[in-house]
Amino acid sequence: MNKEKILVCVNYGQTGRRLIRRAGQLSGKLGAKLIILIIDTLADDEFVYHKEIDISVFKELAKAYEATVVIKKAKAVDLTSTIINTAKKENISQIILGQTVESVWASILGRSLIDVLLKEVTSADITVIPRERSSAQEEWEYDLGTKAFLSEEEDGTFNLQFEKDRNTKYEGVFLKSLYTEFDNGIFAFLSDNDTTMEVRVIDGKVFSLVDIDESDLN
Repeated sequence: MNKEKILVCVNYGQTGRRLIRRAGQLSGKLGAKLIILIIDTLADDEFVYHKEIDISVFKELAKAYEATVVIKKAKAVDLTSTIINTAKKENISQIILGQTVESVWASILGRSLIDVLLKEVTSADITVIPRERSSAQEEWEYDLGTKAFLSEEEDGTFNLQFEKDRNTKYEGVFLKSLYTEFDNGIFAFLSDNDTTMEVRVIDGKVFSLVDIDESDLN
């Protein structure tokens, strides 16, 4: 029986999704068990809708890779202890981090997270996914989510709105592009078959309920 256990450490956003996919592919090749550690440092009252969508996507990915999801609420200063404690508890043999995440954590902690993990979790190898492979851009290009709704028009298109009315078809999260004054961005929601979808919003309208491909987001 293969005792390899991989721990992939993620937070919210697009980079987390790519890291899970890469870790899932690796666990499949090795026949290893995959554990997804979501380290939640965001305020519940401010980012609840944004987190709901990401957690839903993470859980779908976990199901696809037969992985276990562990969510830990932690302050920034507790990041290392959260990873260390989880790795030891689960007898992890390999820890996967994103380079962008490692850089952010290093600036917060004042030292390399990798150095700390190598010292404290001696039984595990540490893998850092380069920034260009974990995320094609250094920053997520969308604002944190705002609760929103889609109302259906007679022509089959949908209007984005921020209040629910009798024409509302879908409820979800609108992630507005940081580079526009208009309502351009992504609307994330649960479809009729309970699958998380992300559709393109252009000037407050959704012209097609076709899920955006990951490569199209960059």
